[in-house]
Order: sequence, then structure tokens, then C-alpha cells
Amino acid sequence: MDIGKGIDTAYRRIVAELHALPHNNDVTLSYCNPKRFCGFLVVDGKFVAVKGYERKIPFIYGIDYLTHDIPICMLAPSENYQALLQFFTKLKNTGYELLALICDDNESIRMAARAVYPGVIVQLCHVHFLENIRRTLKVRSEETYRAFVEDLEEKIFDLPYLGQANLERHIRWRAPRHYDDPMKIATLQHIFHYSDLLTGYVKAENLFHNGCPKTTNLIESFNKQINGRLKTIQGFQSFQSAERWLSAWILCRRMTPFTDCRGKFRQLNGTYSLEKTRMKKFKLPKLF
Repeated sequence: MDIGKGIDTAYRRIVAELHALPHNNDVTLSYCNPKRFCGFLVVDGKFVAVKGYERKIPFIYGIDYLTHDIPICMLAPSENYQALLQFFTKLKNTGYELLALICDDNESIRMAARAVYPGVIVQLCHVHFLENIRRTLKVRSEETYRAFVEDLEEKIFDLPYLGQANLERHIRWRAPRHYDDPMKIATLQHIFHYSDLLTGYVKAENLFHNGCPKTTNLIESFNKQINGRLKTIQGFQSFQSAERWLSAWILCRRMTPFTDCRGKFRQLNGTYSLEKTRMKKFKLPKLF
């Protein structure tokens, strides 16, 4: 946009435009039909620098898996239970029916989701879970457990259908060859302990007959896009300005046509996510 003015004038114009935009969450409340969401929500927090906070604080949002739409987003002082409880309460107030939650291993996310949506199925991200194992066993810098982790990846996590009973059976099957090392035994027990959370996608698919992801890769790709924009900003001057900018970015993303979706999401190309979830009787306003 060329308005033929200096930097200060352009900045004031941008701030005025941001103030005029509705919040992303209000757009969902006003224009979206909750029944058009699939109910499988990939949730994560992107940490951003805000003046007045010693550490970066989380911008929490969730992506509806099949529509790729983003019903709710929220900036919070920390990624604790109370903040996440507020996030899921806001989600509930939109009428969103949360059937399955896909997230990393953050107990606060699971507890808050279950407090607001009792009975929700939880699926832990396999990528994050395996990465935590790699970090614990130091496979990036040492060779000791590399073959062991490769065995886990190939014989357990790479199976196309990993129901809870199947996962636990494979752990018992692999265990005898790893009894020589207490670290290997502890790792297998750790996986066994999380077997229900690692196989939630199978339960979700069986109950709701929709493909449920077992990773948070979808939202990680969105995080990379946010990172690209935040590099030019470096930090926000206030909590309010951060919340306003991030909400506007999400809203803009919801109204931008997809161009590079692949596989089963190829049909999304040429459409934008808010179009997939809006109520048919409403025409979306031209916000940008």
C-alpha cells in the first residue's frame, strides 16, 4: 500500500487499520458455523517478545485439522493451566465441539482441555515425543543409543496403525533385546506409560470416521510463517499491541487463499479457511 507519506504517517495509518479490525475470536463468533469445523484441533503456543516481560510469552492458538481454520487465538502472560483453561473456555463459547486434541507433551494443555471438554481424546505429537527421547539419550552428539532410537522409530512409531494394544505389544516384543541397559528399559517403560496418549488418533478415527493427525506438523508450518514475520519486528512495545498484531495476522491468514496444500488437502488450494467454516447466510466483510 503506497499512501505517499513518511514513515511516521504510514505507521499511524497502520495502527489505525489494526485498531479498526475486529478480533479474530469475534469474527469466529459472528460469522462461523461451529458444525462446519471437524473438531480435531491442533494446539500450540508461539512465544513472542513483549516489552515488560523478562521472558517471551506464549501466543496460543489452534488449527482445525480438516478445514485448516483458526477459530481461537490468545496471547497469555504464561503457558500455565489458568491461561490454557481460558483458551479452551473461549473455544467452548464459540460452540466448537472439540473431539480430539493434538498437542505436544504439556500436561497443562491436557488438563485444561479435559476440564472444559470432558472426554476429549488427546493425541500427543509423535515428532515431539521422539525428539524428547533423542534429547534425553543424547543421540545427536553420542552414538551409544542411536541404533536403539532407530529401532524405536522403525518398529514402533513408523507403524501405519498403532492402536494402544498394538503399541504395548510391540514394546513387549522389542524389550528382550534391550534388557542390557537400564536407560533403554526406562525409555520403553516411558513409551508404555504414554501408550494411550500416543494412540489417540486411532480411537478418534474409529469413533468419528475422520482422519486424525498424530503430529503437530500442521501448526508448526504456521509457526514458521509467523517466525518469518516476527524477525522484522523483533519485539512488541506492549501486551495490547502484540495481541492486536497477532490477531490481525491470524485473521489475514484465514482470509488468504491456500496455494501449496498437498495430498488429501490439495482441494483446499484456491480457497481460504474462513470460507470453509462461515455460515452460508452471511457474506464475509472485506476486512483487508
